[in-house]
Amino acid sequence: MAALRNEFTWSASRSRTFAYCQRQYWWNYYGSWGGWEFNAQGEAREAYMLKNLANRWTWPGTMVHDTIEGILREKQGDAGQGALGFAGTLDVDEVVEKATQTMRDQWELSRSGEYRRRPKKAFGLVEHEYGQAIPREEWKKANQKVRGGLRAFLTSELFERIQDSDPALWLPIETLDKFDFEGVGVWAVLDFAWRLPDGRIEIYDWKTGEVKPESNMLQLGCYALYVGQKYKVTAEQVTTHLVYLGDTMQDMAFEVTEKDLTETRGEMRASIAGMRTRLRDKEDNVAVRDDFALTEDLGKCRNCAYRRLCGRE
Repeated sequence: MAALRNEFTWSASRSRTFAYCQRQYWWNYYGSWGGWEFNAQGEAREAYMLKNLANRWTWPGTMVHDTIEGILREKQGDAGQGALGFAGTLDVDEVVEKATQTMRDQWELSRSGEYRRRPKKAFGLVEHEYGQAIPREEWKKANQKVRGGLRAFLTSELFERIQDSDPALWLPIETLDKFDFEGVGVWAVLDFAWRLPDGRIEIYDWKTGEVKPESNMLQLGCYALYVGQKYKVTAEQVTTHLVYLGDTMQDMAFEVTEKDLTETRGEMRASIAGMRTRLRDKEDNVAVRDDFALTEDLGKCRNCAYRRLCGRE
């Protein structure tokens, strides 16, 4: 079998990481490359293990996403053609308690250190890797975010609409896909999207953090470009939604225009160019660690999984 090649690709999350800290970007996409191999050694192996760790800030969002995805996938599989028909049959308390128990199990698994042996399969937390003494109240806050976010979604009018819809009109749920942008592969993963009877497409992105829509517009624009290319719809046929899931749900809708997509293309083009300026060999995607600067903001390092490898533990 031919060895995997580390090809240059782009995504909104990759762009955010590059802007946040170039050295973290290098560890994510270059320094950890090949660390999954059985015989991987040294920094690549360690970086790959660290890359797969969650932390108490990202964990709640992942838990909410995974739970919603599981519910929708299960019901979609059960439904066949036609409306799902499970409105009112889902036990919200049961879902919330199950998610809480999963978090307890994951926390215990992380504390055991099993993720060091199976970094891709076993759940791990940065806090355990670095031996941080986190107050119990902090962990409870993480769980409360999950409980509140799930209740907000499962009791919402949007979820009622989803329950009454035909899953044949849904686009693939949380499925990694790629499209071409000026010769560069661009990754897109839709939390949820569906076609309306008039042919329009609505895209929904679940968020559990601060309500900061301006920081997510590039991601939404990228998703709109993706569905336009994949499903042959115009900009005006796409609406994007940021759905903030806290103690209450806030659904922010954005009608897409061709002007929006032109701006998105410009931002993507600039981001790609910036990343490529750091490459020693653009054709073969060769990157050298010292060409990716360490952040000068030491506050960012305190929550970074790679801080030991950067000498900032």
